[in-house]
Amino acid sequence: MEFRLIESADLPWLIASSKKLLGSDHKHHALLVTGPPAIGKYLLGLDLARQMLCEQTEEGRPPCRSCQSCHLISNSVHPDLHLIMPEVLTEDCPNALLNHAQRYFDPGQSSQKRKRSSLISVDSAQQLSEALLETSRLGGRKVALIVAADAMNRNAANAMLKVLEEPAGETHFILVTSFPYRLPSTIHSRCIRVDCPAPKAADVSTWLCTQHEIEEEGLSTLLVSGLGPTTINELLTNGNVAAISTLVSYCLGKNHETPDSLTLTRLCEEVGADRALRILQNLTLETLRESVRQGAAPAKEGIFWDLGFCLRAFRKFGSARETLGSAVDEQLALEDICAWACAERA
Repeated sequence: MEFRLIESADLPWLIASSKKLLGSDHKHHALLVTGPPAIGKYLLGLDLARQMLCEQTEEGRPPCRSCQSCHLISNSVHPDLHLIMPEVLTEDCPNALLNHAQRYFDPGQSSQKRKRSSLISVDSAQQLSEALLETSRLGGRKVALIVAADAMNRNAANAMLKVLEEPAGETHFILVTSFPYRLPSTIHSRCIRVDCPAPKAADVSTWLCTQHEIEEEGLSTLLVSGLGPTTINELLTNGNVAAISTLVSYCLGKNHETPDSLTLTRLCEEVGADRALRILQNLTLETLRESVRQGAAPAKEGIFWDLGFCLRAFRKFGSARETLGSAVDEQLALEDICAWACAERA
């Protein structure tokens, strides 16, 4: 998750992208905001939506945050801000987005007993398309903010094409994604792409240290997990970093134990399957990078013991992450990938 009650102006690595977005004249009706996961891209999208709907700001200037429109957005009741996102992302969603997002969820998704969906349904996309054909409630622009746009399957994306290609009136689209390659070419061709660069490690470290009291070694362990600064910030705020630090240390062999599948599976379960697989894939990539920088093979401890294994593991962990979004047994998938990783080590 990359949701946190912070502003894009609080994140130093977004300053350049923010100036680029907020300083534009919005002549194109559709923007595709991309960049690494968990750097706060949705905050840029929300700021841009605020600016477009603001009643007092001038073109190219930040939203005033004091007019009726800005207050309506802050209270999550603006009738001309339309937002869709995967239901799972609302778990830590700020108030400025929550009610807007719930407007387009399927009625059957209100049950708390079922697992929150990680996809944007075709019904949500169709409802949004129909709503955008209506006249603006406040007589100005209409803005559709699509967070994690890659969560639309092909049917959902197709449902958006007509209104995206021929928007009614002053209708603007802001699509935010960390995985633009998952979007069909028909979506790309209708959008202007804005790339947010990956933040520098020094900027992330400095920012996190200003937010939390944390030792250098502990922060280093979290950063190597590759989870992204806003996710790490959320984990530190909620005190949920112990399981992640333990998993990272175990995989890198810092405890000098021979990895076994039962222990690895248990540690991954404590972190959560999707997040654990993301960490494993990030650790694999970091091991490869470090080997290139050092001009030496990986350390023999931990699960990343061989360059050949790292190359195989990167693809394997990535494939496993993709299957979690399908109708597979999450527990069995996790046990299978952990058993494979430790069997390769043996």
